[in-house]
Amino acid sequence: MNVPSSGKVLPELPPEIWLEIMQFATYIHHQHDIRPLNPFTPRRVSSDVMAPNVPTVVARTKLNLQRVCRAWRALAVRIAFHYLEILSPAKAEKLILALEQCSRGPMDQRHNLGQWTRHVEVYTHARGSNSLQYLTTVFRVLQACPNLRIFSGHWAHPLPLQFFDAISRIFSASLQSLHWNDYSVTEWPKTTAATSQFISSFTALRVLDLQNYGGSGHNTDDTIILYKVQDLILSNTPPSITAASALNLPALRNLTINTRGFTAHEDLVARFLSTHGAFLTHADIYPPTLEYETSSISGRIRENDLRPDIFLRNNLCPRLVALSFPTSSPIMVLDAPHSLRCIGIRGVRADYLYPDKDLSTTQHLMSFDHERYTSLQMIKTVDFLAEADGDSLIKDLFIWWVDRFAKRNVDFLDGEGVLWTYDDFPQKN
Repeated sequence: MNVPSSGKVLPELPPEIWLEIMQFATYIHHQHDIRPLNPFTPRRVSSDVMAPNVPTVVARTKLNLQRVCRAWRALAVRIAFHYLEILSPAKAEKLILALEQCSRGPMDQRHNLGQWTRHVEVYTHARGSNSLQYLTTVFRVLQACPNLRIFSGHWAHPLPLQFFDAISRIFSASLQSLHWNDYSVTEWPKTTAATSQFISSFTALRVLDLQNYGGSGHNTDDTIILYKVQDLILSNTPPSITAASALNLPALRNLTINTRGFTAHEDLVARFLSTHGAFLTHADIYPPTLEYETSSISGRIRENDLRPDIFLRNNLCPRLVALSFPTSSPIMVLDAPHSLRCIGIRGVRADYLYPDKDLSTTQHLMSFDHERYTSLQMIKTVDFLAEADGDSLIKDLFIWWVDRFAKRNVDFLDGEGVLWTYDDFPQKN
């Protein structure tokens, strides 16, 4: 039986355009960048249930793109091998087999698939992941990826010193982003042999994620300098903050602290800021984990959380222009005016914005007075989009706050970057 043609013909586009389209269709932020999204980047209301990309769907899409034709396969294979996730010894063996087999055979048929890899992420939670054979296979995979720029390691078992030396040797001058996770919440004292000296061996780093770092061997007498690190991601745990305090980071500009529901440890944070605060321009306090947030954040202030005003006190961060924090954070109290320009509040809900309710969000908004925030230009509800909320009064609430801050020349925006007014169309920032 003949199947009638749909009559649709793909447009004649340059390969570069098709590659951009494929990358857009399969994009997942974490696979391309270990930095959290900028809290002041506008979010968008999703009108399509299939719009958000998830790893399982993206993996299937990458595979299907390679089946269309030879030309598409040549492009899609770059996307397929851009991010490699090693979950188990069996996955590692299959991966190294694919990488090595394609690099053998006649010269005109060889394909170095590892040349397209930019991010490798390793996990050690599966059975057999604590074996030396698994680490050897992981190292072979890394060796097959000469253009690797991002390395993420999640280690549940102690690692041999030879493994550290091997990674440092091949990536010391090329690795740009490092996420090192050897901190276990259930077994706190258990760490690998990672030290600050190992972290500092990667001289080309621009992004350093130590939020789950549990290493040891910090020698404050040693000067450890990472000249190019601009983004630092920490947690409010002593190993993470202590390790970061031991580093000299002259190019540091952006700091993210993941609170995770632990004790604030403000003394350690203040000590870190006394060393690195002079360079910071952006600071972001991430809310706790979902389980902690669900059980603990109910629109009330949590006095035990990390205080966001620690960045604004005692002139610790004189160049800071943007600060974001959870709505459950303690109210900021400044000892002197600060030149902060942008404030972002996470975890806002519609019922938190009613002015007559004495909840955390309204308390924060009422505290932003002109006498102390003399240079403030924008306040944003980071992850709250008015257009997507079901409250019939939410736009009126937003406009009430917009009018209140407009008297001080401050823009009050929702997560989409919309400045709501009573005009026919909202103004987008």
